[in-house]
Amino acid sequence: MRDDIQIELAIDIPDANDILPYLHGMKEIATVVLRHCGISTGAASLAFTDDSTIQSLNKIHRGLDEITDVLSFSNNYEGEYYGSEKGCLARDFEGQFVLPPGELFQIGEVLISVPQAGRQAKENGINIEAELVKLVAHGFLHLLGYDHTKPDERLEMEKMEKDIIQKASRHD
Repeated sequence: MRDDIQIELAIDIPDANDILPYLHGMKEIATVVLRHCGISTGAASLAFTDDSTIQSLNKIHRGLDEITDVLSFSNNYEGEYYGSEKGCLARDFEGQFVLPPGELFQIGEVLISVPQAGRQAKENGINIEAELVKLVAHGFLHLLGYDHTKPDERLEMEKMEKDIIQKASRHD
């Protein structure tokens, strides 16, 4: 069985200097999450964006007109839509696409608001790198269908995040 995980990074903020030193580590965290959950082959995108972009996407795809820290768009799992208008979650195609040789299955995309991550880091008394690590782990767990709407789900997801971050720190 092929063992190949590819994480594509995108930066959509005017001043990315604060996060540039941490980008390789963010790819590593994403890869550790996928491997921890039994994924050995696939591709995903990790994008760092601003508040207005994430708020707009949150409104369109979740019906929430507010800034959030992380959004996950999975190709396998639908999220929750909270708005009163029709959301964009309906899938027109059920099942897997046949991929050309050498192509990896697209797991999905995680977007993180860097300004929101900075605010949360300050509130939590940690540096931006530590907050970004938490958000990447959190977002990639969402890609794989994990959620935290119920207390037992929240506990499971928080434990997985801690385990993954510890596992990743041992690889440094």
